Amino acid sequence: MSLRIRLALSASAVSLTMALVSAAAAQTVAGPSTTAPAGVVEEITVTAQHRSENVQKVPITINAYSAQDIQKLGIQTSTDIGMVTPNVNIALSQGAGNQPIITIRGIGLNDENTNNAGPIAVYVDDVYLTSSASQTFSIFDLERIEVLKGPQGTLYGMNTTGGAINYVSAKPTDYVTGNLHVEYSSFNTWNIEGAVGGPIAPGLDGRIAFVKNNSEGYEKNSLTGKMENGANDYAVRGQLQWKPKDDLKILLNVNGGQIDTRPAEYGHLGNFKPGTLFFNPTLCSVSQVRADQCVDIFGYSQGKGFYDGAFNKQAHLRVNEINASLRVDWSPGYLNLTSISAIEHSDKIEPEDTDSSPYRELEINWGVRSTAFTQEFRASHSEAKYNWTAGVYYLHENLQQNQPLELLLDFDQFFGPGSGDGLAQKQTDRSRQVTDAEAIFGQGEYNITDKLKLILGGRYTHERRTFQYQGTVAYQDGGEGNFGPPSSLLPAGVTIPALDDGEFTWRAGVNYSFNRNIMAYASIATGFKSGDFNGGFLSTDPAQAAVQIQPVPPETDTSYEIGIKSSLFDRRLVANASIFYTQYHDLQVFSLVPSPDGPLNSLTSAKAAHNFGADIELVGRPTHSLTLTANLGLLDTKIDKFSVLVPGTSSLQGLQLAFSPHVSGFLMADYKVPIGQNSLSFQLNASYKGHQFYDSTSDPYLAQPAYWIENLRVAYDCGPVEIAGYIKNLGGKKYWNDAFDSTSPFGFIQPVVGTPRWYGLEVNYKF
Repeated sequence: MSLRIRLALSASAVSLTMALVSAAAAQTVAGPSTTAPAGVVEEITVTAQHRSENVQKVPITINAYSAQDIQKLGIQTSTDIGMVTPNVNIALSQGAGNQPIITIRGIGLNDENTNNAGPIAVYVDDVYLTSSASQTFSIFDLERIEVLKGPQGTLYGMNTTGGAINYVSAKPTDYVTGNLHVEYSSFNTWNIEGAVGGPIAPGLDGRIAFVKNNSEGYEKNSLTGKMENGANDYAVRGQLQWKPKDDLKILLNVNGGQIDTRPAEYGHLGNFKPGTLFFNPTLCSVSQVRADQCVDIFGYSQGKGFYDGAFNKQAHLRVNEINASLRVDWSPGYLNLTSISAIEHSDKIEPEDTDSSPYRELEINWGVRSTAFTQEFRASHSEAKYNWTAGVYYLHENLQQNQPLELLLDFDQFFGPGSGDGLAQKQTDRSRQVTDAEAIFGQGEYNITDKLKLILGGRYTHERRTFQYQGTVAYQDGGEGNFGPPSSLLPAGVTIPALDDGEFTWRAGVNYSFNRNIMAYASIATGFKSGDFNGGFLSTDPAQAAVQIQPVPPETDTSYEIGIKSSLFDRRLVANASIFYTQYHDLQVFSLVPSPDGPLNSLTSAKAAHNFGADIELVGRPTHSLTLTANLGLLDTKIDKFSVLVPGTSSLQGLQLAFSPHVSGFLMADYKVPIGQNSLSFQLNASYKGHQFYDSTSDPYLAQPAYWIENLRVAYDCGPVEIAGYIKNLGGKKYWNDAFDSTSPFGFIQPVVGTPRWYGLEVNYKF
């Protein structure tokens, strides 16, 4: 981004912040209005600081979505959150059942290896999901979603250098309540979700919820005539809450689910000019590739349409997951004590048609099994003048990967018998990673005056991690289907050192309240992401493999943020704005390195990087019937210093981070028309993502131009029943939400296509 654009970005954000401060001063002088408001913006209570607070009182940039928001916006998967939240991107690069690539303010890690947790921590009911593969669960029966932007290194801790996402499920109640959601939409897609809860016995309440998804999919497989990128999954959650006495509450939460469907297919766009192919390839231009005018090394071109392909592999993706947690809240007088014990187990096998073609160019079976235990103890206390929270945390995870791959097995069919000898290959890729982490933390707030508040917090985290790897390669020898003896990918004598990292992170901030509805804040916060190992797929070049297997150091950051939160004009307008700058050290960066044996995983670190930008949120209710929302994200990211670590890689210095568009936004108009005791509502919203790269190398083949996605929903509400119809992607925009470059040696680009225009009907019933 040029200096002129940076200054304009900064000036616009500062101007809005100053305008809000001026409005705050005016509101303070004039005092609150004595007239009845025409309607107020919904207040959302969050637990971002481990206590219940109005989101407008929390000095952090937070996008919070209530249960009603989740329903109206059609948020059903984690990727949907990225579409409605500026400065947030969430991509399911390998489809449902695989870990999402989560980026907040440009900070994320586009690494598909399941052993590497990204810098955005995901929590469900205060439990950290250690396995990235378990983060792509169905969103159902939630009370709210909280997206915390910027490092959260005190109350949350490791792996939060970019932020955190909290999912909070609906809890058991001491009265009968429930809901049912039935939905049918395009591509023979249907969804059933329901929950019921209430008292079971004196002091004992329960709740059970479920969701079932099915879809034929939206991508046509010309080899089979069937549809791809569909769904077949379910999830169930059961909760028991016991209150043996007024100051003691015990909550048991058990949930699990299964996915059993075909893996999502990539697009397949050739990148070689026809007639040049493997031995003397000539690259096509970006526009030629986008227009599907080129071929891969086998002469294949998708040539069917944006949502069509030919996929030869037909095995199913299967994911089984079960989690359980026990939470105890006890308030014996002065202290509030909380204990959260949790165990998670995830088991996945994904037989991926990696090349997404009718031939055997590149195929990988992604297998991972993870079991983790976490324990957190917290104590807190609150007075009129101060409050504090302190605690300890422990994590143990055992993760095993089994990821065999095959490449160029059909080479002889195109270049003659025996031509694949020494090229076509089968690899094994097995690893085991064990992680143990402990932390001690605390954060407090003190009212210096009635209007000025000081916040101080700190956390010390210690983590130990070991990684064991076994990988072999066997080359074709004697024609197609014949292979020589396997040899080890890891050179003899190379050892994999264990990681043993410790880091102190802290937060310091001040809040100034102009009045009870307007608050300005400033903070400095640091974050820590533990060191990591490259998850596998080592090079057949011993020099490269020896470097690939070495761990990367921990990632740390320091973030500066100023902002204002305001509820103006009798809460008919919420106007929030923040400006941030974050400096990163040893930022973990993932990219695919071109190689004669296919793209190699490269997990390296940038010695220095930064992000700079603003988050702006405006929600207004000018009348009882109309709600208007305008959210804007402005962002500039850059790798300031980069050392080349893996032989064959190029420097990334000066490049923009992946998944970091300079501008992103969300607009919504929600209009409700009363009809007697009932109502008819219309909601139109639009999401904008600016130009971005889907790779750390700023590869032009992996760039996504700016685009808009519009959605329309019309609903008739007649008390406990709501009937709604919707259209998603109203304009039928064809876009990518991720992409990979497999030009060397395969000659193709793999886009992950976004969903097409989508129609649906739904019925919601609550009691």
